[in-house]
Amino acid sequence: MIQLHNASPLPDTMFTLSQVGDIAVLAITCPALLDDQAQALAPSLRDVALQSQGRVLIDMGGVGRFSCAWINTLLELTRTCKRLGGQMFVVNVQPKARHLLRTSELDRHLNLAPSRAAAFQALGHPTVAPWRLAVARWLDIPVGQAA
Repeated sequence: MIQLHNASPLPDTMFTLSQVGDIAVLAITCPALLDDQAQALAPSLRDVALQSQGRVLIDMGGVGRFSCAWINTLLELTRTCKRLGGQMFVVNVQPKARHLLRTSELDRHLNLAPSRAAAFQALGHPTVAPWRLAVARWLDIPVGQAA
């Protein structure tokens, strides 16, 4: 008996990358991070960590489910960031997944933050409240970075 594997093709874009100061911000756009996706993403994530000297924020707000392979990818990336003298934060993890990470005590090895702002603050990056930024733009007041 032959069993067919119904593999879904990997999407062309699995994340978007932006830079906030010296922090690389990756927003995962893939709704499910299973073994194939984790394997495909790992080299790119490693390269981003090297380029940002280990200061990485991964936003999983769009991820509905993930596999053990993805968790292993996150753990390895966390170790890479630490070796580079930085830190990696994971934000916007769905409640069920966050509960799973906590009950399995994997959250002891991953830096989970409730929001991007909390992660930026933990990474030592100054943040401006969105409403203050909007008012400053509306009044045409320059907003500089804190030293």
